[in-house]
Amino acid sequence: MSTLNEKLVAFCHEQASLYPPLKNDYLTMADLFTKKLWHQLTQKIYEFVLSEGNSVNDSFVVLYNNFIVNFESRLNQLKLAQIICQIANTQKDLAESAHLVQSSIEKSARFGPEPSLLLRSELGLINLKRGLFGDLKDQIKADKYALEELENIADTAVFSSYYLLATEYYKCFGPAEKFYSNALSYLAYTPLETLNKDRQLQLATDISISAITAEGVFNFGEVVNTSAVKALESTGKSWLGQLLHSFNKGDIDAFNVITKVHQEEMSEQPILVARADFIKEKLLLMSLINMIFEIPSDKRDVHFKDIARNTRLPIEQVEYLIMKAMSLGLMRGSMDEVNQVLHVSWVKPRVLDQNQISHIEARVSGWKNSVMEAHNYMENLTPELFG
Repeated sequence: MSTLNEKLVAFCHEQASLYPPLKNDYLTMADLFTKKLWHQLTQKIYEFVLSEGNSVNDSFVVLYNNFIVNFESRLNQLKLAQIICQIANTQKDLAESAHLVQSSIEKSARFGPEPSLLLRSELGLINLKRGLFGDLKDQIKADKYALEELENIADTAVFSSYYLLATEYYKCFGPAEKFYSNALSYLAYTPLETLNKDRQLQLATDISISAITAEGVFNFGEVVNTSAVKALESTGKSWLGQLLHSFNKGDIDAFNVITKVHQEEMSEQPILVARADFIKEKLLLMSLINMIFEIPSDKRDVHFKDIARNTRLPIEQVEYLIMKAMSLGLMRGSMDEVNQVLHVSWVKPRVLDQNQISHIEARVSGWKNSVMEAHNYMENLTPELFG
């Protein structure tokens, strides 16, 4: 055994003596290193640093500087990048965390594109916490293109790290629509159970509020079906989930009940108070779109009076609501202002919940029955064609 190898094994034994509860972990790392089982050693170190309870003072940094750094080129480079990020997260001094990650990024030629992108995202998160925002927006934009090039080969951890940075950046600087889309992408690559309960609740709260207040978000089906929103259930913020469902259905009565019952809780969310008028208009638009959606496509000539009744609006305000929906690209069609009829040719596609899918199923079943009736009618009229 070379002198360096002896020193590395001795280091593990020293750490085992210093931290008796972690003795088996350090001895296992020494054994795997001696046997040159690099894959198993990579996995062992990753699992070890993943548990923050294993970190005592700066023991993770000591482990990296005195042990891992000596053979890191032999480890799986993506896992190594994740190990470095996890170690950086245990450091109390953000400047030191940034230095650790930055020094690793400088080895990007060895790391390759995936680990480098993950490390850049982690450095961005650290700098965001430090208040160093300078180049973050440009970095997020540039790394988006890099991510798209890796779309079919990159590990989910790379996507998760990137979208976490984008989520946190747009949470700080807006717009809400950007935060919303990146947060949903982050959840798509990040199992909810890997986040602690407080983080789950905070993320669900932020996503819910951004969905309600963002100007370009009208597809509530994609958020009400997420596991994050379900995390609101049985919490003091379950009303937010109920509010999202009322928007998804365009249910004005349900919205009014929720806002009345939870008026105090809503007043504690400044953005909901500041955007109150916009939120009401958005609900009216969702009510209109949901109403049109539930009408068969061959019967979408809708009277203004029916829209007024469904949206609880005075009939003289219906025309403005229709024009607003069309200007936002939520539907297409034309208005007969003389007869006060809306002719709808297209409604923007949306993600459906289970109830809306059942509604579509019923319509398809009705269409099938109509086709069969037409078939039977033609068969009786012209038996020689169907003989």
